[in-house]
Amino acid sequence: MLVERITSKQNPLIKRFRRVRIGDEHHLVFIEGIRLIEDALKAGVHFESVAYSLALESTERGAQLQDDLLHVPCRGALVPQQILDSIADTESPQGIVAIVSRPHYEIADVFDDEVPLLIIADELQDPGNIGNIIRTAEAAGASGLITLRHTVDPYNLKALRASMGSAFRLPVATDIKRDEAIQSCKERGIKIVASRLPSKNRVVLEDAAIVAKESVYTEADLTTPVAIVLGREASGVSEDISAAADMFVHIPMSEGIESLNVAAAATLLLYEAARQRNFQFKKRLTQT
Repeated sequence: MLVERITSKQNPLIKRFRRVRIGDEHHLVFIEGIRLIEDALKAGVHFESVAYSLALESTERGAQLQDDLLHVPCRGALVPQQILDSIADTESPQGIVAIVSRPHYEIADVFDDEVPLLIIADELQDPGNIGNIIRTAEAAGASGLITLRHTVDPYNLKALRASMGSAFRLPVATDIKRDEAIQSCKERGIKIVASRLPSKNRVVLEDAAIVAKESVYTEADLTTPVAIVLGREASGVSEDISAAADMFVHIPMSEGIESLNVAAAATLLLYEAARQRNFQFKKRLTQT
């Protein structure tokens, strides 16, 4: 890392940090804080630029991170704390922010498993939910995650924090058309499993053939190649997904509970799949 001293908020590099933070350069990702930057470094993410203040050296962990970054081929800037504060998204950025390349995966990349276990996020809106789902998906041994169009960006800073670095390791294909995701699953023999509320929580009348494909999640066979679809927080999976689904699963709930948080539902479904697969987790490779 080649380090320069910058003392002006009008410096082009400082302006670039702000542009990336607000999402103006989609191929790049803004990250901050020691833990998230450590995770990106360990995952082999490409670093473009790093800005830090003397506050980074105030802890042993921060000083170690600074030493590690000196061996990374990127641009570095030592800045006063007030400039770092003007760049950062939080009030306590821990003395460091960075710009890294956005991980990129084609939809075919997430199917790279003998028996795929996928998550499809169908227009989820909360960055905390998508981040938690990515973290759980990696922990449960999922092959990857697909976000359909109009789903929140899994690489925005709030989602990245919630994923605790998993978004840098788990293959995530983003902004995929719904029909493309459905077709890709069908072509590869991957069953589409749609999560939904228990029948007692629904008030619409449904075709008997659809009802026949529904079961409690613990009774569904998740040992075969499956893609579990999680729908929008307020409305559930889309009609197109429902029409294409090979089976529906629901999580039993006690009286008076309308629904579970989507991230909590994802945890139950993913770990049921992991249990059925005897918790055979494969080692996750870093990016090259």
